[in-house]
Formats: sequence, structure tokens, C-alpha cells
Amino acid sequence: MMLRNSTVILVVFAAATSWGQASAGVPAHRRQPVIATSNADGAAAAARARVAANQQMEEMGATLAKMHSLLKQMRAKTTSSAKDPIAKANLDMWALMLEQLDKQYEQLSLAARARQDLEARRAALYKQADQKASEAAKGAREAQKAAVAEAPQAAQSGSQPAAPAPQAAQTPASSSPN
Repeated sequence: MMLRNSTVILVVFAAATSWGQASAGVPAHRRQPVIATSNADGAAAAARARVAANQQMEEMGATLAKMHSLLKQMRAKTTSSAKDPIAKANLDMWALMLEQLDKQYEQLSLAARARQDLEARRAALYKQADQKASEAAKGAREAQKAAVAEAPQAAQSGSQPAAPAPQAAQTPASSSPN
């Protein structure tokens, strides 16, 4: 019985260790090189990164769920030997570790949601800026067309466009007593 519990504990420990190492960094075979690219390539790379991050979050959630079910099974098996203080201490230790992993997973989930919100706001700002630039370009093209249309009319009439009246440059009187 003790050998079986030890084996189960070692399996859970190995799973937790590998999960911790996997979440600490992306393995070398998953790393994507960082290359300066065009906006379209950058958007595609960002989309791939989001998909990879979401997949890793799902994997972490599934691993945590498995670990919780394993702990539940261990508790069910050790209820018959509840007098064993070592088994109880092991279960308490695993419960504490899973509680900590749950907290870290929740923090990671919150950070992912905040990142998605930030990306959505950034995309909305870029879209708004593109619309303003498009409207400004359209206005400039219309002004240019209007100027081109006025130029032949002025040349046909033979008159020069009236120059604006010069403004009288008045300087305010000095009110200093000097």
C-alpha cells in the first residue's frame, strides 16, 4: 500500500515538475525567430503567438485538472489509513502545492485577458487612425481637384485671380510712461 502511494506521489510530482518547466519558458523546438517583417507578417506572427499562448493555457488547465483528480483519488485511497501521519502530511503538501499552482494559473489567465483587451484597444486605435488618415487624404485629393478645376477657368477668363487685400500693419501705441 505504501509503495503504491509513493508511486502515485512520484507521478504527480513528475507531472508538476514537467508542467512547471514547460510553463517557465517555451522549449527550443517551439521557439520562433524574431525577424523584422512587414505589418502583414507581423500581424500573422502575432496571431500565431496568441494561438500558441491560448493552447499552452489550455494545456496547463488540463494538467491542473488531472492533478486535482489525482489528489482526490489519493485522498479517497488514504481515508482507510487516515491514522498514518506521513500519508496525511503528503496529502496536505500536495493540496498546498496545487493551491499555489491554481493561484499562478489564475494570475496567468488574468494577464492573458488583460493582454487580449490591450490588443483589442490597440487595434481599434490603429483602425481609427487609418480612418482619419484616409479621410484626410480624401479631403486633400478633393482640394487638389478643385484647385486644378479652378486653374483652367481662371486662364480662360484671362484675368488673374484677385490678390488678397494687404492688411494694414498697425502697431499698438505704447502706453509706457518712458
